[in-house]
Amino acid sequence: MPADAVFLALAVVTAGTAGYLAGGFVHAIATRLPAGQMALGPPVCTSCSGEPVRGNAWLIVPGACSRCGRNDRRMALATQLAGALASALALLRYGITRDALAVALFSLLLLLILRIDWEHHLIFTITIVPGIGLALLLATLESPATLLSATVGGLGAAAVFGLFFLLGILIYRRAALGAGDILLAGLIGTMTGVRSVVPALFLGMATAAGIGIVLVALRRKSRMDYIPYGAYLCAGTIVALFLWGPAG
Repeated sequence: MPADAVFLALAVVTAGTAGYLAGGFVHAIATRLPAGQMALGPPVCTSCSGEPVRGNAWLIVPGACSRCGRNDRRMALATQLAGALASALALLRYGITRDALAVALFSLLLLLILRIDWEHHLIFTITIVPGIGLALLLATLESPATLLSATVGGLGAAAVFGLFFLLGILIYRRAALGAGDILLAGLIGTMTGVRSVVPALFLGMATAAGIGIVLVALRRKSRMDYIPYGAYLCAGTIVALFLWGPAG
C-alpha cells in the first residue's frame, strides 16, 4: 500500500476518533443545558438529572442512569457516531487544511444545536455566541476578505430572519420564529459567509417547509404548531458546509 494511502487512512481514523470523543461532549452538553446545569460535565439523565456513568467512561461507552435506570445509550451513540462521521468526512473532503478543521468544528456545534432544538425546542445563547466567535477567529486567520464575508453573511442572515420574525407577528399575530432562530441564522451566516449563506438557509427552510406540509397533510400537526426550524437549519448548513465549504 502506498505511503500516501497509509497516511490518509491514519488521518481519517484519527479524525473519526476525535469526532467520536467530541460527540460524547456534544451529547453531555445536550443533556446538561436543558436541565439547567453548567455546560461542562458528564451527561445527565433526561428523566431525573442523575449522572448516567461515573468518571470518564461515558466518553467511550454511554451508560444507563445510575439513579433511575433510564437508558439514553442509543441517542448518545448516534450523536457520537455523527461526530465521528462529520470529522472523518471533513478531512476526506478538504484534506488536512484549515477548511477541514472549520467544517468539522462547525458541524459538531451545529449537531449540538440541532439535538437540543429537536428534543427540547430550545436554542441556547451559550451555544451561539462562542460559535460566532470561533467562526470569526477562523475567518480572521484566513484573510481580511474572508473575515468580511463572514461578518456580512452573519449580519445579513440575522437581519433577514429578524424581518421574518416581524412578518410572522404581523400576519399570524404570533412569532413564527424565536429569537434563538435569529441568532442561529447569524451564526450560520458567519460560518458560511456571503458565498454560501443563501443556499445553506434555503436547504434548511425548504426541508422544514416540506416536512411541515407533509405533517399538516397527514394531520399530525396543525398550521399553528411549532416546527423546530433551528434543527432543520442546522442540518441544511452541515450539508452546505460539505458542498461549498466555510466562509471564504
